[in-house]
Amino acid sequence: MPVSLLAGYIAMMKATIEFDDALYRRLKVEAARRGRTVRELVAEGVRHVLDSPPSTANDTAAWQPAWFGSLGSYATAVDDHSMSAVKRSIARGRASGSTR
Repeated sequence: MPVSLLAGYIAMMKATIEFDDALYRRLKVEAARRGRTVRELVAEGVRHVLDSPPSTANDTAAWQPAWFGSLGSYATAVDDHSMSAVKRSIARGRASGSTR
């Protein structure tokens, strides 16, 4: 699906995505097995995620690493998850001497 349509031209966007080596090898093998390109398989996966109904916290727990659950209370305690908010929180913790 084109990203945008400008005066009859299809504009495609390029993105650089970094995968760990093992995951990328699996991706290449699966693309070859399906007779598709890596680009097609990645685009299909992205469309699948975007077209799926939003997940609830319980639905996403299966893919999260075990240690991630311990951070959940911190994440739900705030509304602003921007990088600047994270940096402010770290600075406050350092200033108070908190080891949390």
